[in-house]
Amino acid sequence: DRSEVSNVLEEVEIEIIKSSLIKYWIEDFAKFVDALGGETAVIMGDLLKVRADTNAINITLNSFGTPLNEPAMRASDRKRLYPAVGHLYPAGTSMLADVGDEDELGRVLELFPMYSSIWNVHAAGSDGKSIDDAFYERDVQMLELAFEGQMHYASFYAYVKLKEQEIRNLVWISECILQQQKEEIHKFVPVFSFNAPWRAGSNKHGRR
Repeated sequence: DRSEVSNVLEEVEIEIIKSSLIKYWIEDFAKFVDALGGETAVIMGDLLKVRADTNAINITLNSFGTPLNEPAMRASDRKRLYPAVGHLYPAGTSMLADVGDEDELGRVLELFPMYSSIWNVHAAGSDGKSIDDAFYERDVQMLELAFEGQMHYASFYAYVKLKEQEIRNLVWISECILQQQKEEIHKFVPVFSFNAPWRAGSNKHGRR
């Protein structure tokens, strides 16, 4: 009943509930696109694998300093939050379940070239860029490439996700104006821009 649901919500942190829902959503979505087959399964499947990996990395990173990072809970509660899909699954996620601090997390990600560069951005802290900033840049690049294919449904997903990034950009610009930090306005992740950091000849770096 409603009181039992209320008790569950009080006993379980909302972030754990959120991570569990995202995990199941990614896994079900991955099964669905795989069943569709064709170009959709290839492009959309890769987007979801990367989304799953991002989720697993963030869950691990955000667990440091919380009960989820206690040795007894790493292989039980925390590991259960990792999606059973992705480039890191299953070997990488098994290793993530054992890490206890950022240094150990970095050593695991160094084994996966597609994530070692992102981790290096976080570790270096250059220009104040966080790991989320690096993930956003990588996501926009992949979402833009989804439009290069033909006869698939991944472009619809990419369109929505790129619109979400545009909203993040507008929020960032608005906050900079309100806080009179106009010198920070340019630090967002451009969408379909020749000034994007992954395009040749770019000398600007996005942030939000």
